[in-house]
Amino acid sequence: MAKYESNDIYLAGDLLRQLFDKYNRLENKKYLYKDLKDLTLIEINTIIVIGCEGLKSMSQIANELGVTFGTPTVTIDRLITKNLVERIRDEGDRRQVFVKLSEDGKKIYNAVSELKKKVTEKVFEVLSDDEKILLIGVLSKLNNKFNDLFSDI
Repeated sequence: MAKYESNDIYLAGDLLRQLFDKYNRLENKKYLYKDLKDLTLIEINTIIVIGCEGLKSMSQIANELGVTFGTPTVTIDRLITKNLVERIRDEGDRRQVFVKLSEDGKKIYNAVSELKKKVTEKVFEVLSDDEKILLIGVLSKLNNKFNDLFSDI
């Protein structure tokens, strides 16, 4: 294992925290989602997790949001009231509940996806083609490592 100077470790950690903080502020409802006034940030995140590809179970949504199973229920109920999500019961097992985005929900999802794309384009503007490839590789490697670290939690 390579030896690192403790200053390098502190600098890397500090830079990562600063970057994550700035990115989170940029994705904050006040900035990125300011035109979606009728939705809370958790509602927006839930719409993103549900996505446009078919049905999602409540447990899938909870897992992807990183919350307990019951937490998304209130949010889903609000999104149903706003006609952005539809609840569907499994015909084979009526206890199993799935949700999907309505047509209006899909419009919100597409608008949010476009906003996220613009944020990424802003990041990519300052990088060369080689740096973009390197960044994607490093982020993938870090993401996989974090998946391994949190797989037991």
